[in-house]
Amino acid sequence: MATKKIIIEKEESVGEVIDLMLGEPDKTLVLVVPHGSVLGKSARNFAIIKREAAEAGKEIEIESVDENVVVFAQNAGIRVMGRLSPMERGSSAAGISDIVPVRRSEAVMKEEAPEEDEKEEEEVYPEPPRGRRRAPAVRRSAVIKPRIVPKESEDADEEEEESVMEEAVSAREEEEQSFIREEDRFFKKRKLPPPGAGDEEEEETPERGSRKWVGWVAALVVVVIAVLAAVTVVFGSAKIEIVFKQTPWNYSGNFVADKAVSTINAATDVMPAQVFTLPKNVTQLFPATGKDNVSLKAQGTITIYNAYSSAPQPLVATTRFVTPDGKIFRLVSKVVVPGASIVNGKIVPSSTTATVAADQAGSDYNIGPTPKLTIPGFQGTAKYDAFSGALLSGTSGGFVGVKAVPTASDIASARQKVTDILSSELQNGLSGGYTSNFKILSGATNMQIVKLTVNTSTDQNGQFSVYGEGVLTAIGFDENAFKAFLLSLAQSTEPSSTFSGLTLNYTNVVPDFANGKLSFSVAAQGSLEPALSAPDFLASISGKSIADAKSTIAALPQLQDGSISVWPAWLWQIPGNAKRIQLTVK
Repeated sequence: MATKKIIIEKEESVGEVIDLMLGEPDKTLVLVVPHGSVLGKSARNFAIIKREAAEAGKEIEIESVDENVVVFAQNAGIRVMGRLSPMERGSSAAGISDIVPVRRSEAVMKEEAPEEDEKEEEEVYPEPPRGRRRAPAVRRSAVIKPRIVPKESEDADEEEEESVMEEAVSAREEEEQSFIREEDRFFKKRKLPPPGAGDEEEEETPERGSRKWVGWVAALVVVVIAVLAAVTVVFGSAKIEIVFKQTPWNYSGNFVADKAVSTINAATDVMPAQVFTLPKNVTQLFPATGKDNVSLKAQGTITIYNAYSSAPQPLVATTRFVTPDGKIFRLVSKVVVPGASIVNGKIVPSSTTATVAADQAGSDYNIGPTPKLTIPGFQGTAKYDAFSGALLSGTSGGFVGVKAVPTASDIASARQKVTDILSSELQNGLSGGYTSNFKILSGATNMQIVKLTVNTSTDQNGQFSVYGEGVLTAIGFDENAFKAFLLSLAQSTEPSSTFSGLTLNYTNVVPDFANGKLSFSVAAQGSLEPALSAPDFLASISGKSIADAKSTIAALPQLQDGSISVWPAWLWQIPGNAKRIQLTVK
C-alpha cells in the first residue's frame, strides 16, 4: 500500500507541520525533515507532533539527515524510517521508491511511473477535520510506490533522486512567495536554541526579558496596592473637630430638697432628697500617766449550764461559783439561765454567759480555763449537780500594789481622740455610701457620738481603753437630675441646645435632719450650644467621602469652625466603623 510523504521546509514551525499532517487523509505518513530545520532545535517539537498524530489516529515516520532531528524523534517515540544520505540510500532504495512531488513537470512524472499508474498518483484529498487549518495538500504531497531497482542502476537513481528533491524544494520556495503562512492557533513560533541545544531552556531574548521585568513591576504594584488597601481598611482612622458658637446663660434661685417627694416641682422649686445614715464604732488604747496603790479583782466570762429542767432559772448578782481548788467568783449582774430542752424524754442542757469577778483582789485569781465551777447555793438539792459554770477563757486583771492609772487629763484627751477618729472614719465612709451623681453639700451632714466608754483598768503595759460609737447623717440630692432641670429652664428660651459648660455655686445651706429636708440657694453660670447626638452624627458620616462629610459638618446650625484629618493621608473617605472616628465638640 502506498505511503504518503510530506516534505518539510527548514523554517516551518511545529504548528505548520501539524496543519500539514492533519490535512492529509492518509493514516500513514512520512515526514521528510531537511538538515537545519527549526524542528531540530527542541525535542519538545517532536513530542508535540507525536501527541497530535496519536490524537488524529495517524502513524508517522521521520526521514532526515539531521542528527538532532533523528535523536529527538527517536526520544519522542517516533519511528525513524531512514536518513537521506548517500550511504544510507543504498540500503533503502530496494524497498522505497523515489519521492515524487505532485507539483512537478509532467516529464519527470512520466519518467518515474507508467501512464497506467497516473490515476493512482493523482489522488483527490478530502478537506481536513473541522477546526484545523492546513496548507493545500498539493503543495508537496508525494506517494511512495514499492518497486525493485536494479543494483547496477543505483548510482543513477541516486543522482535522479537528488535532482527531484532539489526541484521539489525549488518549487516549494517559489510557492512560498505568494503563500501567507498562518500560525496554528495552539502553537506559536518562539525563539529556539541553535541546533544541538537539546532540551535545554530557550535562550531569553532582550524582548522577553523586558516583558518579564514589566510583569514583575506589575506584580509589585498589585502587592503594594493590596497592602495599602489592607492598611486603609484595618487601620484607617479620622479625627473630626467641631466648634459651635457659644451662648452665655445665667440663673439663680432657691430650692428645697425633701425626702418626702419623688419628682422636681418646677412651680415650687422642690426636688427629691435622700437621707444617708452611717454608723461606726471604735476601741482605742491610751497610756495611763498616773500611779496609785490599787487592789483589783480578776474578772472573766463564765458560761452557765442548766441540765435540771425546762424551766428558766434566775440567778441574782453576787451568786457564787467555786472552782475545784476553792476560789470563789461572783456574778457581777443578775442573769436568767434558760430552761433545758427535752428531746425523746432526755434533758439537753441549755446555757448562757455572764461576767464574774473574783471574791478577793490579787493576782492569785488570775486563773486559766476551768471546765467546771459549782454553785454552793444549790448544795443539798437536786440543782447542785444540774447547774454548773465554766471559765472557758480563764480570768485576768487581779492585782494588788502600785499600778499605772489614767488621770482625768488622760481620760479627757482619750475621749477627744476617739471622737476625732470616729468623725474622720464616718466622713470617709460616707463617700462610699452613695453614688457619684448625688451631691452632699457642705453643712448638710450631722455626726453624733452616741457612746463613749472609758475602762480605767490598765493592762500589763499600763494602757487603758476607750470605746466609742458614732452615727453620721447626711441629706443629699441627685445633681444630674438637678442639672437636667436647669437645662429644661434654659431650653425654654434656647430650644435644641445643651450646656457646653455649667458651674453651680451653692449657698445658704440649711439642713433639717429631723424631717429629712435641705434648703439652699444656687447661682448657675454656663454656655449653651446646639445639641449634637454623637452616635447619630457619626452614623450619618461613616463611610462617606471626605467631601460629603465636610458638607454634612458645614450644614450644622451655629457652626463656628470644623476640621477633618484622616490617617493614612491617602484615605479618601471616612471609616465605616464609627469606633475609628474620634469626635471632639468644642
